[in-house]
Amino acid sequence: MSIRATNGPEKLLKVIKNPVTDHFPTGCRKIGLTHKAKKIVNINEYVASLPTDQPIVFVCGAFAHGKVQDEYVDEEISISDYPLSGSVVCGKVCCAFEQLYGIL
Repeated sequence: MSIRATNGPEKLLKVIKNPVTDHFPTGCRKIGLTHKAKKIVNINEYVASLPTDQPIVFVCGAFAHGKVQDEYVDEEISISDYPLSGSVVCGKVCCAFEQLYGIL
């Protein structure tokens, strides 16, 4: 249930048991990312508008087709008119936070 480094016993990735919501911070805001959402946002402006006093969880699918079964999200947004890979979406969200916090 984990992936270890090839050159040692260090764990690189651990699979967690469902429900995944048990691992979210208490009182967090859960935002689903899907290109099928009705609300399309500029991710840089959206991240800048988020409250700073509440934990944020982004739910992003890691597959090319279909939709995340995300009954537990508070809001669904799209950051593009086109479908993007999970890695591109995660990269764009990370870059938005880098810009917000001035990490260059």
